Amino acid sequence: MDAKTGREAESEWADWIRLSRSGVQPRRLSLLVQACESVGAIWDAAQEKPGQIEEITERDVKRLAQVRQLDVQADLDRMASLGVRVVSLLDREYPPLLREIYDPPVMLYVRGEFTGADELALAIVGTRRCSSYGRLATERLAGDLARRGFTIVSGLALGVDGAAHEAALEQGGRSIGVLACGLDVDYPREHRELKDRLSESGAVISEVPLGTPPKAERFPVRNRIVSGLALGTLVVEAPLKSGSRITANLAVDQGREVFAVPGDINSPLSRGCHALLRDGAHLVETAEDVVAGLNLHLEAAPTQRPPAPADLSRDEQLALSALSFEPRHVDEVIQHTELAAAQVSAALMMLEVKGLIRRFPGSMFVRL
Repeated sequence: MDAKTGREAESEWADWIRLSRSGVQPRRLSLLVQACESVGAIWDAAQEKPGQIEEITERDVKRLAQVRQLDVQADLDRMASLGVRVVSLLDREYPPLLREIYDPPVMLYVRGEFTGADELALAIVGTRRCSSYGRLATERLAGDLARRGFTIVSGLALGVDGAAHEAALEQGGRSIGVLACGLDVDYPREHRELKDRLSESGAVISEVPLGTPPKAERFPVRNRIVSGLALGTLVVEAPLKSGSRITANLAVDQGREVFAVPGDINSPLSRGCHALLRDGAHLVETAEDVVAGLNLHLEAAPTQRPPAPADLSRDEQLALSALSFEPRHVDEVIQHTELAAAQVSAALMMLEVKGLIRRFPGSMFVRL
């Protein structure tokens, strides 16, 4: 089914919205949709041939009957005001990788667009309470992968998810945010602007109707879409019990690759990644590790730290050489350089102005 406009599209979208409000499990809805050639045929198929469609129950038939004439004009009006449209399992625009999973959503509410570039996609997920190490690792890897042409997929949550989206956009890449709530719900509120930017340089999507709140039980269900849109899932930082590990397990079930970034052995935020590595996940330190793990052959993009500018003063060069990817306290820099405290402070200030380092609370610094 091709995308349509005007009354024809609105009529079809109304039926898809009714399906999304039926409460029937995604797997069963997808089987029903795949057995039909149009959304209009779904209702009759559910009523007349429930026993011939695998897994469809009498309860499902009743639920579908209850929403068949549901008035969804308010949904359509709200979608129009937000620039949201429907992409269904029967549309050619529907993401091919997502179509392959066991329980694909029968339709997606979409703000933005999918393109052929999204077939080279990687999901990057992790804890909402990431450390400075986790954030920097996310920014570096997501940025490098975006420069290589990867679409970065994540869940628009705080922490690792948001850092992955931001880094991809900063490099001029594409990114897709998958919500566990309606597209008109600002969750988290801190990412309202980021959601707008994603819709302009990728897409923000959800399988649940507008107005749906972000209930806890929706997130694991949403995670199958995050992993399903991508060739693989990279977990940057995660506790043992976390939604990120659920996403990684879903990726395994979907036949996709799983990657993990090693972390501090003393940090609880590293245990989920280390458990994945023990279970066979690909260890990732650079974007090249992801490319190799996916068995792809891409033109190399810079993955190493760029050389320091030639115009650095001697003090700045010494201070920069004392810093690494791990946060270091100013006292460690002083000790390493053997410079006076005032000299180090001045050098660090200039390096920060030049965008070569980043300052964190507590007089901690990292090299970018």
